[in-house]
Amino acid sequence: MQLAASTQPQRLQPLGYNSLPACGVHSRVHHGVAKAKKAPRDALSGTAEAAAALRAAILPSLAAAAEAGAAEWAAVKDVRTLCAAFNRACTLGMAPGQRPRDSDPNRADLLHRTFAVLEAAYLPLVSRLRDAKSCVMPLWACAKAGYWGGKGLVVALLQRMGRDSGQLMRQSNSQDHGNVWWSLSEAPAEALEAADIEGLMAVSADSLLRMGVADISPQACSNVLLACARLRHCPGPLLHHLTACLAAQPAARCQELANGLYALGELCEDCGHTPRPQDLQRLAAEVVRRLPGGPGAAGSWGQQEGRGGFIPQALSNMLLGCSKLGYADPALLRPLADAAGVAARRSNEQDFANSLYALGVLGCIGPGYAPAVECLTLEVQQRLQLQPDAFRSQELSNILYALALLQPERGHHWGALVELLAAECKWRGFIDFSAQSVSNSAWALEKLGYRDQDWFSAAVAAAVRPDIMRAFTAQGLSSLWYVLALVRHRPVAALLEGTIAASEVLRTQARGQACSNLLWSLANLGGPYDSGLVELLVVRLVELLPKRGEVNEQAMTNSLWALTVMGPGAVPRYHYFVERLLREVARRWNDVETVAGDDSSVVEPFNTLELAQLWQVQQELLHADGCSELAGITAGHAASQKSFLLGAMRYAAEDRVKAEGATSNMQWQVVGALGRLARQRQAARAPLIAFIGEEQQAEGIWGRVDVVVGVVGGRQIAVEVDGPRHFLANEPHKRTRNGSTQLRDRQLERVFGAGNVVSVPYWEWGELGRDKARQEEYLLCLLRLSPGGP
Repeated sequence: MQLAASTQPQRLQPLGYNSLPACGVHSRVHHGVAKAKKAPRDALSGTAEAAAALRAAILPSLAAAAEAGAAEWAAVKDVRTLCAAFNRACTLGMAPGQRPRDSDPNRADLLHRTFAVLEAAYLPLVSRLRDAKSCVMPLWACAKAGYWGGKGLVVALLQRMGRDSGQLMRQSNSQDHGNVWWSLSEAPAEALEAADIEGLMAVSADSLLRMGVADISPQACSNVLLACARLRHCPGPLLHHLTACLAAQPAARCQELANGLYALGELCEDCGHTPRPQDLQRLAAEVVRRLPGGPGAAGSWGQQEGRGGFIPQALSNMLLGCSKLGYADPALLRPLADAAGVAARRSNEQDFANSLYALGVLGCIGPGYAPAVECLTLEVQQRLQLQPDAFRSQELSNILYALALLQPERGHHWGALVELLAAECKWRGFIDFSAQSVSNSAWALEKLGYRDQDWFSAAVAAAVRPDIMRAFTAQGLSSLWYVLALVRHRPVAALLEGTIAASEVLRTQARGQACSNLLWSLANLGGPYDSGLVELLVVRLVELLPKRGEVNEQAMTNSLWALTVMGPGAVPRYHYFVERLLREVARRWNDVETVAGDDSSVVEPFNTLELAQLWQVQQELLHADGCSELAGITAGHAASQKSFLLGAMRYAAEDRVKAEGATSNMQWQVVGALGRLARQRQAARAPLIAFIGEEQQAEGIWGRVDVVVGVVGGRQIAVEVDGPRHFLANEPHKRTRNGSTQLRDRQLERVFGAGNVVSVPYWEWGELGRDKARQEEYLLCLLRLSPGGP
């Protein structure tokens, strides 16, 4: 018996992409510095030199000009030139015709040194700035350059914008508001500690709420939505307003629509924000209109990309946003999935991971989605074969997870891809995998039917590394153990030791599902059990019982079953906690029965598997020391009617027996050999075997006994023909019985007596080959029979 609740790995967080707002120099903006009627000759000369500096084609030239002229620009209060210098520096590369590369350390160093020069010149002017643009432009540039240290320019700019109840911000246009929000979302927390960020955001939100659709640019809408998502800031009215404005603008660019939809997904997942249905539907309709084949599409796919259409990353991010929103309207999903599939060859590895993950989470497994999924998985397979190093570890894990979710429809096509992904994870030694990625990858491969025990050994070896072990959540640990139990892999002792060391995490964070699955896993793997860990889990489980929705029926039955598997001493040891669980089981059953009455349409709280599980628990309670009163909790109304709990448990166990699968070939061979033995001894007038019964039901046992051999003299022997599923699957434990088999044998011994339950393990029977004489000799020894009698 292997019953456990299905555990979903923790949610994944694939990265989104940044929307970099436009912030140019506006020649008609006044910067609040009074103009002299006649500027001194040197000032005019400086202005001309400044203009020439701003025409610099490369960053080194601009840096040299700033070094030479910034102090003079500040002396004449040339705010416009200083602002433009901040902005221009962000756009320049290190060589003519070269785009700026953020990954270039030499450029980053020169950029920061240039900003330090400009900061020294600009900082004394900040307190007297009279318009928002003069604050926003250098703030945006600092955010774009990642320049947060310095001598306090960022904080000074924020303080100036917030001064006088945010007067400057209230005069700003939507572009300035969007740039401020984007800049705040890029800033490290320590860089903003001295500024009243909450107050500034409140002023900005109020200003934006006063603007109509015509006043707010689509880019400002998407930038503010993205910033709120990154900051995990959820001003509901503002978010609704911006979503409605973005959806109502036909001129919105594809990137702005994509950013908005992605941001709404992040806000839903992280902050619980739910967009208004009408706004989301209008936004989705506008996206569909721009997709290839839609009424607003700009030609073919290739033509679209060149004309500002959706790039592959935008498509994957919109799918990801839909998955976080739980938005599964096929009117959007199908054309969006088709577009992602067509764009597969132009997509990068993160796009594959995000798109496949989203399609899996949204349950896109029907034939309408098959072409898109096939295109994406085929491209993943080809890339893995040609350039496996292009995939980051997180992407490998996410793709595996996605395939597991999509498996019901397409899994049979993915054997080669699954092998490639698994091999790549193992070859890397799970380097750069997070604790969640290790757990998710193992979960996915088990769901996909992957059973390479060496792979799971490698995953466990990665999991017990100190850096990963410390990062596990309660759910992550529980999920990993659960997978190991399903693949019958007993891990090295270090995993149990690490789990024990994580006691505080389990005690404070574990939910009912995690406690139950971890107990179930430990029991199925057949020990060893740590009494302190088991007690911690049952204590936590009982603590959660009063909390609505924390401990479901399956969690209770799995936990009770696990404790019975752990040996005859486990139930008495945790007597109080077993009693609490049993009373909760009985309460939930009685509550439903009371409401249902004669109404057969009311669904019972426990399904057939769970009731059969409780039947096994009941048999242990009847024989465990000091536990007879516990058995009475579920026996309350021990009538023969099916409506009472005990009767329902018995019926369920009987139904499960009837539903058991066909007899194995190995079992037929054993029965055949026993039959030959019986006939031979009968012909020799020295009978040893009185009868042979196949698939016999024993009182109080869930499941049939494979073979019951009646020996002359009255003794009956239960013979269990045990294939691989009754044992663990990894070395050196391949001959160790799993927990459910140990429980079966213990219950059979109570019926047949000590020494009268024997097992025919698959490896011993296999060693006999087809030699009938050896098979018969083996069974004689196993049953402790001899020619002279039993």
